[in-house]
Parts: sequence; structure tokens; C-alpha cells
Amino acid sequence: MQLLLLTKVPLYEENFERQLKQLGNEVYCSTNVLTALKRGMIDKNFLNQFEGIIFSETLYDSEIQEIMKQLSQETIKCFRRASESKHEEADFLPFDSWIPLDIDLCRLREILLIAELSHMVNKGAAHVQQVAVKQKLSELSLKLKQKEIVYYLIQAGDRTVPREEISQQIWEKAPTKSVLASLSKVVSKVNEKLENEFGDEAIQTIWGQGYRLNKKFFDYLENDLVDVQETVLCESVQQ
Repeated sequence: MQLLLLTKVPLYEENFERQLKQLGNEVYCSTNVLTALKRGMIDKNFLNQFEGIIFSETLYDSEIQEIMKQLSQETIKCFRRASESKHEEADFLPFDSWIPLDIDLCRLREILLIAELSHMVNKGAAHVQQVAVKQKLSELSLKLKQKEIVYYLIQAGDRTVPREEISQQIWEKAPTKSVLASLSKVVSKVNEKLENEFGDEAIQTIWGQGYRLNKKFFDYLENDLVDVQETVLCESVQQ
């Protein structure tokens, strides 16, 4: 997700911001945007690029109430970061979810996943599944370029993808010997990291043709997708 983190003290949010980025989210942490929102001087086009806004515990409820009035017509998901006791005191604020201060990565992933899927549920099952797959990938200890290659192969399905095509798409330049060598290294690293998860190569090399994902990888992705979509639908009905 693309997230806007509103706070009065950006340095205070460093650990939490790191958690969000570990889960594959793009985070924009800002005090200036907070000031502009309070003054009613924010460009709505700027806000539209974000799927969620997180209000820091450094903000007063009264400040958030004023900002929320400006967002009433928006489709942005709103989160409040605060202690458990604070949750009970301020139930009148219409947040999509509360984020506890001592939250772990697993629970944070779950909260953001439900919010993102519910945001997209009206766009059709294909979009919901796309988000769910990205969230499943965030559970694996892969770096950005490794995730990009795996996700491209997921989209390819059972098709064997030429190395040149992957290189062109991921590095966005001609597939030179140097780029192809980098691709080989990334694929090897992915297989090394996921060896315990899948028992053999997650990315299979089809000599003379290219790469494709092991069927076990698709089984891993599909195991929870139906459950996740059913959970989102239930959440939507309850709302």
C-alpha cells in the first residue's frame, strides 16, 4: 500500500515506519502535510495517490476530527496508532482500524491486508487476489528485486518466461550480458532463500527457454487466498 503517516515528530516514527516498509509498503511520513490539512490547504490530487492515512499517537483527537471532516468524501482508509486504553476512550472516531503501539509485524500485516482488500473488493476478485498475492510475498524474506522477479513470474502463470523478457521488464533496459548475469544471481539467491520453504527450486530453469515458477509456489500462494477473500467479504457485510 501507499501510506501517508501524519505525525508531529517524524523521528519518533522511525521504528514504526521501518515496520511498514518491511511489509512492502511505500510510506510518506510528514509534518508539513499535517499542517496543510489542518489549514484546509491540501491538494486533493496529492491525497488520492495514497490508499491509507495513519494518524500518529502524537496527534490530539480534536486535531484528527478536523482532518477527518476533510476526508469524509474520500475513499482513503484511515488508521489511528494509539495504546489499547486509548482505543476504548475514542470509539467515536471513525477509523477503519486501530494500530496498537506495541504491534508486531504479523498483526500489522493482517490489519493492513484486511483494509487494503476491503478497499478493493468492489473492483472484482482479480484485484483482491492481486493484493493478497503481494501480501503473501511480503511474508517471505526476499529483497525488492527478488520480489519483483517472483511477482512477474506469478503473473506469467505456467508460461516459461525468456530471460531477456524478465531482464527488460525488471531492469527496464536492454538485456546485456551484465544484466543477464545480475538476473542469474537474483534467481539463485531466491532459490537459496526459499529452499527450506519449498524443498527444491522455487524458480525453475528451463534450459534454452527461460524461467518459470515451481508449482509448489502457486500452491503456497493459493492456500490462503479463498479464506482471505471470504474474511474481507464478511468484514464488508458487518460494516
